[in-house]
Amino acid sequence: EHVRREFVANVSHELRTPLSAIKLMLETVLISDDDAEARTLFLPQIAREVDRMIRLVEDLLELARSEAGTLLLRREVFDLTDVATSVVNTFAQRSLAAGIELDLDAPEEIFVEADRNRLTQVALNLLDNALRHTPSEGTVTVEVARDGNDALLRVRDTGRGIPYHDLPHIFERFYVVDRSRSREHTGTGLGLSIARHLVEAHGGSLSANSVYGRGSTFVCRLPLAEPPSRNET
Repeated sequence: EHVRREFVANVSHELRTPLSAIKLMLETVLISDDDAEARTLFLPQIAREVDRMIRLVEDLLELARSEAGTLLLRREVFDLTDVATSVVNTFAQRSLAAGIELDLDAPEEIFVEADRNRLTQVALNLLDNALRHTPSEGTVTVEVARDGNDALLRVRDTGRGIPYHDLPHIFERFYVVDRSRSREHTGTGLGLSIARHLVEAHGGSLSANSVYGRGSTFVCRLPLAEPPSRNET
């Protein structure tokens, strides 16, 4: 019951803030008597707030499906390195603009049987999270490796790190490590929770370790699969 009340309070807060801003900006535009400057100033801000609410609702629906066990997985055998490469390429321009070195360490093919789109979503979330918390001249590294019968997707950064007392809670819904910076970015506070549920739906695990002030490492662990050619024979 406590978790339910906390969840409802968090959702209400996350929706109330942009709705209040939208209402105020629309009232300003409506009473401005065709003021082009007011429209130019406020309409793009309104659009951004609406986009943020849409992302929040989409994340809530995704989380609800994951927690209810109704998530549809379209499994196929593929090389995890392909996903890592695609995600690194997606963020290449952003990391360059931010002055962050973005590296890929994937020396061999590592096959998994999974939903490619869902794992791409996980990797995108982890890399986005790493870049948001890494300052200029820092480094973010995406690694693909094998560990026994498991495939590993590792995202390491040299960012600010996670305080020891926060580390056990980072996969909780709406948990924010530094609330003073929570409005600095446009995340919904649900990404890591969704990522963990998606990985666990594949029979894997998602964990994190960090030293405050020295960076963080997120490790996605999945069962290895045989390469397609072996399956065919």
